[in-house]
Amino acid sequence: MTSPIYSTNPWEKLNTYLSQHQYSQIFVLADHNTKQLCFPILEEKLQLTQLHVFSFEAGESSKNLETAQDIWTSWLQGGIDRSSLVIALGGGVVCDIGGFCASLVWRGVDFIYIPTTLIGMVDAAIGGKNGINFLDFKNQIGLYQEPKAIVVEPDFLLSLSQRHIKNGFVEMIKHSLIQSPSYYEDLLNLDWPVDVGNMDSWIRRSIRTKQEIVEADFKEKNVRKSLNFGHTIGHAIESYSLRYSCDLLHGECVALGMIAEAYISHKMYNWRPYVYDQVMTMLKKYAPPFHPDVEQTKFIMETMRYDKKNSQRELRLSLLESPGKPRWDIAVNHEVLQESLEYIQNL
Repeated sequence: MTSPIYSTNPWEKLNTYLSQHQYSQIFVLADHNTKQLCFPILEEKLQLTQLHVFSFEAGESSKNLETAQDIWTSWLQGGIDRSSLVIALGGGVVCDIGGFCASLVWRGVDFIYIPTTLIGMVDAAIGGKNGINFLDFKNQIGLYQEPKAIVVEPDFLLSLSQRHIKNGFVEMIKHSLIQSPSYYEDLLNLDWPVDVGNMDSWIRRSIRTKQEIVEADFKEKNVRKSLNFGHTIGHAIESYSLRYSCDLLHGECVALGMIAEAYISHKMYNWRPYVYDQVMTMLKKYAPPFHPDVEQTKFIMETMRYDKKNSQRELRLSLLESPGKPRWDIAVNHEVLQESLEYIQNL
């Protein structure tokens, strides 16, 4: 069962939920940006007088055990107990580490996500995955635990740059490629810059697509693996960006990963040329320049060996037989992977 999503009259529904549950204390987790920009809105909307707030440095580099320890220390010093509630107010990093920390403190306290980025609203907050990065590897430590609710307030997007909006659209494109041909066709015709104030229907469509997959396979034994399209190579690129201090967002890394894995899919399943060209043309709009040196490329290849989706160290990818026909647990050899990395370095 997936979490209830409050997207129509979200604040009214959240206040109703809070009045029905009577938590002993509420602990808000944010990054420094969302504490400044979004927390005042939360304070105004919630009919509450006392909230404990802890924030940390924004960005993927904070999604680690050290930050988790700081969060737990703050909560325990603040008197968190099993009747408390945690509210994660932020993007994917805040939701990931917030759900992780809430699921473990006192063996689990209730938590709610209020995603403030597009990628958080359509992807990171949906599906019950939470965790932290460890030893340069993405999401190596984590668990499955659903929030009690997800509050979707599109007005938060008005503070984001077009780069961060594009960052979220990458995951929406992924949803369309693996499951919804009609959604894919609509995204093909999207003109940039988009109207951030008119995103509701896009957000609901992507949430619905991901929810359907998660409800069918919560613990990722089969069809949910299709959501990993672009993420084996994408996560390795993201690990590279963390190791070498590159300015790459999660969606940008996944865009590069999807291009590489679409290249592999085309090689393995012999896509029709116009389909391949169409997909690549769309994805390239979201991909940043990518020029690792020889040592860095070796690091990316090595990182993929430790991807959690592998089986007995054999690299397994989620690919597309064609758009709308995902395949998962596909073994891919070293030479094809190397070729795909060379391809995305020469876009």
